[in-house]
Amino acid sequence: MEVVVKPPFDNARVSIAVDGQPVTESLRSPYHLRLDLGPAAVEHRLTITAFTPDWKKVQWHQTINRGLRSLTVRLRQIDVAKRIYEATVTASQGDPVQVVEFWSDNALIGRLTEPPYRMSVPESAARALVHVTARARSGEEADDFIADGSEVHIESFEVRTVPIFVSVVDRNGTTLDNLERSSFKVLDNGAEARILEFSRAFNQPISLALLIDTSSSMNASLASAARSALTFAKGALRDGDRCAVFSIRSVPRREQPLTSDRAAIEKVLNGLTAGGETALYDSLSSAIRELADEKNRKAIVVLTDGADTSSVSAYSDVERQARIAGIPIYVIGFGDSPDLKSDMDKLGYLAGETGGFVTSASEESLAQRYASIEKDLRAQYAIRYQISGLARPNEWRQIKVVLNSPKLTARTIKGYFAQ
Repeated sequence: MEVVVKPPFDNARVSIAVDGQPVTESLRSPYHLRLDLGPAAVEHRLTITAFTPDWKKVQWHQTINRGLRSLTVRLRQIDVAKRIYEATVTASQGDPVQVVEFWSDNALIGRLTEPPYRMSVPESAARALVHVTARARSGEEADDFIADGSEVHIESFEVRTVPIFVSVVDRNGTTLDNLERSSFKVLDNGAEARILEFSRAFNQPISLALLIDTSSSMNASLASAARSALTFAKGALRDGDRCAVFSIRSVPRREQPLTSDRAAIEKVLNGLTAGGETALYDSLSSAIRELADEKNRKAIVVLTDGADTSSVSAYSDVERQARIAGIPIYVIGFGDSPDLKSDMDKLGYLAGETGGFVTSASEESLAQRYASIEKDLRAQYAIRYQISGLARPNEWRQIKVVLNSPKLTARTIKGYFAQ
């Protein structure tokens, strides 16, 4: 946009602000300025101030693209005691707001079609995130959120950055890899963090630990399970990636240390034999230690057909070790053994805390389950964010990634221990 100013007096110095933000403060004759207002024609308010040589001033305003307002929504709590929230919405005259929806942790609270857009949040949603989405007639959406009932105050003692990897799925469980930076907000201990870096992690190297149950109960199906694991490894591993292989048996065995040698990985997987019991927790502990010093992205992929029967490590030990390491754990429950079902809730919690997931598979669907893990790993987003605050050594700090639609879910580590 070309702006031409005609001051009411000679030898003036001109300043211009757009929507209250200064864009120039010392414009001189001939008083021409080119403004980049973005690709879309939306309403803006220009404030022009002209100063005389002796600093007297004349100020006036001009609105351009009147009525072409972008869709925005701003959420605020107007009554703390009654837990009432109000959304302030702007929209274009030609594309008015159709509906405003209030959500709490992905659960719909209510839907409004006329202002004022006010909603009372139920007591059951205390300390949850309150999320509002405004949708225009064209289908365009805007959103905002705040933490229910909490005003977060952090004294700024230290500035540090935290790297995380995030996977996103929709309500059908489909992994999404096409979101933009503006879709993400990160909360660290309840306070919104500043995202410094955002990228798709597709090409970033990864270090994998493959854990295969080789206990005696796997005797009949181990060969096909190993073939599926090998297909997964061949598809998931790219140049620069590394892989280790562990067999889950009475005592965990590291069959192959971390390597980029595909032939070595194939040889090990094709040579697995079944026997003994299931030291699942000890195997997980070994895999976490194997990956601890890796600088790449990391992941642990587990295939097991039964619950832990012979580990020295307790579940609580592995849980803390996994949370400290922050390595996503993916678990495939193979078959329908009652012993396996007894441990799936624990494994599901462990996967959820680290940003992975648990799934079940039959011999026929095993390759498909491995493929879903591969897609999840390749669709991750790499985020590095900055926080300012006082963190005590070994303090557990919670992480929550919020997306611009309550219909989407982000998976990442649930937190980290401050150093």
